[in-house]
Amino acid sequence: MNRRMLLGAALLATPVLARQGAAQGATWPGNRQVRIVITYPPGGTTDFVARLYAQSLAAQTGASVVVDNRSGGGGVVGWTNVVRSANDGTTLLLTDNSLATAPPLYPNLGFDIRQDFTPISLLVDYPTVFVVPGSSPVRTLREYVESVRGKPADANFYGSMGAGSSPHLYTEYLQDIAAIRMTHVPYRGMGPAFADLLAGRIGLLIAAPATVMGAIADGRARAIAIGTTGGRIPGLPDVATAKEQGFDFTYSFWYGLLGPRGMDPSQVGAIKAECDKVLANPENRARFLQQGATPVAGDGAALRAVMDSDLERWSAVVREKGIKLE
Repeated sequence: MNRRMLLGAALLATPVLARQGAAQGATWPGNRQVRIVITYPPGGTTDFVARLYAQSLAAQTGASVVVDNRSGGGGVVGWTNVVRSANDGTTLLLTDNSLATAPPLYPNLGFDIRQDFTPISLLVDYPTVFVVPGSSPVRTLREYVESVRGKPADANFYGSMGAGSSPHLYTEYLQDIAAIRMTHVPYRGMGPAFADLLAGRIGLLIAAPATVMGAIADGRARAIAIGTTGGRIPGLPDVATAKEQGFDFTYSFWYGLLGPRGMDPSQVGAIKAECDKVLANPENRARFLQQGATPVAGDGAALRAVMDSDLERWSAVVREKGIKLE
């Protein structure tokens, strides 16, 4: 998702649901346990965001809030679990862009992402980080592109957290604008993909900062560019943006919270209000900002607008390139 479009959607959206929740005095979650489902194994940025929210929501409400890692099927296992769960606020989905690219990849998905989820809140938006192994000789994205250009696709490998995932589509876009070709290696999450990058089995990965910052700090990985509409990020101040290096790449990773279809608006408002408190916490904001992330806090309408925009944009790319599940 283009960051400018994402932030614009958040600013334009009117927080109607939040006001409804406050007006009706909705309480959530009461004494019930809440599951936050994510569709990746532990170790990636989605897991980090989910656990930060789970811990904060538990502290704010006094309830038990747990992260349920339901990987498998390229996300279908976790998405389907939420769609089939009760719409009483005890099962939520914390997702990245991947949900919005699912329909063109899964003709028999079994549900409609527009109809079978209740969008609750945009949460945070991460810039993209282009990463190579620490042993790689290249220091910049420009150097990487020059080292790959003119070579056959099977001479260079890049990873992603699955066919049709945002890192996959973003790297396809990079190849188009840089006039290079590489071979895609899909994984079942960003954690496994990053592990293989560190081992030198793949040469490039586009990831969110939270996944890679530790390894960059100790030299096991190297950031060669930041994809953002803004400037450099505080966590990696010496890493030039893709734009600075001559590549018009401004795509990011957004994270949002949804529930099953048909949730009560007052309950949606109550959950949204608690999510706003998480981002209002100075310690939480500092953790996100240090990673270069932008706290968004857009409402359900903003999340729906972002999903619709991504669905249209990337469905066209999937069709044009003939991307299929591997």
